[in-house]
Amino acid sequence: MKNPNLSIVIPAYNEENCIDECIKSLKKQTYKNFEIIIVDDGSKDKTKEIVKSFKEIKLISGQHNGPGASRNLGAKQAKGKILVFVDADMTFDKDYLKYLIKPLSKGEVIGVENEIQISSNFESNIWSRCWGKLFFNGKNKDRKIFRAIKKSEFFRMNGFDSRYGYGDDQTFFIKYGVKPDIAKGAICYHKAPENFKEVYKQSKWIASSNQNGIFDMPIIKYIVPLLFLIASPILWFAYSFYKLYKNKDAKILLWIFIFSFTRIYGIAAGLFKKVYWMQNVR
Repeated sequence: MKNPNLSIVIPAYNEENCIDECIKSLKKQTYKNFEIIIVDDGSKDKTKEIVKSFKEIKLISGQHNGPGASRNLGAKQAKGKILVFVDADMTFDKDYLKYLIKPLSKGEVIGVENEIQISSNFESNIWSRCWGKLFFNGKNKDRKIFRAIKKSEFFRMNGFDSRYGYGDDQTFFIKYGVKPDIAKGAICYHKAPENFKEVYKQSKWIASSNQNGIFDMPIIKYIVPLLFLIASPILWFAYSFYKLYKNKDAKILLWIFIFSFTRIYGIAAGLFKKVYWMQNVR
């Protein structure tokens, strides 16, 4: 496509189990004027081979520097006037793109976030059930993630800052206090972690990307991980009962406790990684 209106940029790191569903879902969109750019973030599995099996997709090979760096790399080669950033483990309602870019096409806003994001594997996986069904819905007003943005605005704000790790797509809020508008009717589905290893790694990555100002304070920041680890048994039980209340399903009580244990100690590991190793890449 010579002159696409949209450029969909997808960072991918070891996504062989879901990248094909993401691509197929995009190809079924009612809105057609877009290009797909997939930036491989140093995958060690068959991600690149799967992407190459699809026609008319631009594949860029990068180093393992995290999704923020990959998104920036893809944006530099984008032809569209609007950049759309999605993850490789996402799928979409057939009218997703049409509704996502509607406010942007009208010139009303500089960037948007989808209205509703649902767990795609909530019913099929017990770990995902513990995580929760709704990532967020239209009632959430405190949005910080830019799912789509005018390319001119993206580069005016110097793109995503990969130092923020898991939160790199919140760069414009963190740096400039800029928030996206909600694109009404834009519905997508996001795959939640499906096993012990995935829940632990996701929790560790989120914690290691924490931008709380306390981590800028000398000496005190070194105490935080230790305090969290000491308090972890109490936090484990408290979080377990919170998740049980949110799920309202006593049948998964045991799984809730296992899930909560994994999350709490994943967070502890992430805090140690942030403070003592200064890393936040998955």
